[in-house]
Amino acid sequence: MLKVFKYTLIDLLRNRFVLSYAVLLLAIGQGLFLLEEDPMKAILSLVQVVMALVPLIALVFTVVYIYDTQEFTQLLAVQPMTRRSILLGQLLAMCVAMLVAQAFGLGLPLLVHAPGSASLLLSLSGSALSIIFVVLGALIATRLREKARGVGMALVVWLLFVLVHDALLLALLFTLSDYPIEPWIVPLAGLNPIDLARIIVMLEIDLAAMMGYSGAVYKNFFGSNMGMLVAALIMLLWALVPGWGAMRAFQRKDL
Repeated sequence: MLKVFKYTLIDLLRNRFVLSYAVLLLAIGQGLFLLEEDPMKAILSLVQVVMALVPLIALVFTVVYIYDTQEFTQLLAVQPMTRRSILLGQLLAMCVAMLVAQAFGLGLPLLVHAPGSASLLLSLSGSALSIIFVVLGALIATRLREKARGVGMALVVWLLFVLVHDALLLALLFTLSDYPIEPWIVPLAGLNPIDLARIIVMLEIDLAAMMGYSGAVYKNFFGSNMGMLVAALIMLLWALVPGWGAMRAFQRKDL
């Protein structure tokens, strides 16, 4: 596994797409801080960019990379090593490459212009989303044999998390406004890792009031240490469950 991780990581760090991703994040982060006099306003704008861009890049890049390296994976599969070691090594390398690019592109502007708990939480949330969507990308690529279908499914999944989930949640809140919906708001937020990460960062910036009625519920729950622990466990499940599914699909796949 460590050898697969090493050579995959070397290949990824030489990849122009990873370098371009790091430069893009750096340009966006630096540009927002230069345009906004108040660092908190720049962080707020950066939250919206990170929550949409990071999952999209991690998901699509993972899907495309796995399909493009199928011949190398087939070569590894005939060697005296388990498929579990092959996939784990590749996943770890892709996660590390995405995290390094994000640390350079997002971490540097935050560290220079707005060091503090809000910046740290934004970086950690972005890192968690990178890992989650790399694993989701691996699940898609191992279950679908055709590259076009895999990329299409990745875009559909991203749209579901970024747009459709929020629209359905908003419609549900309006439809059931006459009923006590507090017990359901937090579980519904846990169904979307992007929304969960956004909520945690917004609460740290103390902008719960901008989220309306649901913001008060989120603040009461996620504002406590127990709430933060639950959020971390949910994010961990979002990485482990798809990872387990990808592992099972890869072990059964006819290479």
